[in-house]
Amino acid sequence: MIQRILFLLTLICFTFNVNAQILFQKIPNENLCAIDAHLMQKGYKLAYSNMTSEDYLFKGNEEEWKKYWIELMQELNSYMHKKGLQLNIKNTCYNRVYFNQDGTIAAYLYHLNGLSTVQEQKFDINIFQFLLDQKLNIKASQNYWQYGTLRFE
Repeated sequence: MIQRILFLLTLICFTFNVNAQILFQKIPNENLCAIDAHLMQKGYKLAYSNMTSEDYLFKGNEEEWKKYWIELMQELNSYMHKKGLQLNIKNTCYNRVYFNQDGTIAAYLYHLNGLSTVQEQKFDINIFQFLLDQKLNIKASQNYWQYGTLRFE
C-alpha cells in the first residue's frame, strides 16, 4: 500500500514538473513580440516566413511546415468548440508559439479579440490542457517559433 502511495506521489510530482515546462501567457494587445525577448535570446529561430528577405528554419520544407501549422490551428479551433466556446469569424486569436526541436510546445503567447469576458475565461481555462497534448510531427535542428492569426469558424 505504501509503495502504491509513493508511486502515485512520484507520478503526480512528475506530472506537475512536465506541466510547468510550458509557458503560456495572455498578452494585453496584438503586439506579441514585446514580451518574448528572453525566449529569442535562447536561440529560437523563425519556422516560416512568406517574406523572401527573412531567414527561416524550414526553408525547402515550406509545404510540410504549413501543413503542420494549419493542422495545429484547426485543432485549437476544434478543441475550443468541443469545450463549449461559441466562437465565430468575428473572434480572432493572435498566436506566437515556441517549439522545442522535437515539436513539443515550449511557450504560447496569445491575445484574443471579439470574445466576451466569459468566453475569454473559458479559453484561458482550456488552453493549457490543449497545449499539453500537442506535438508537431516535424523535427528540427534547433528550437523554433511561429506566429499567426486564427479566425474561428
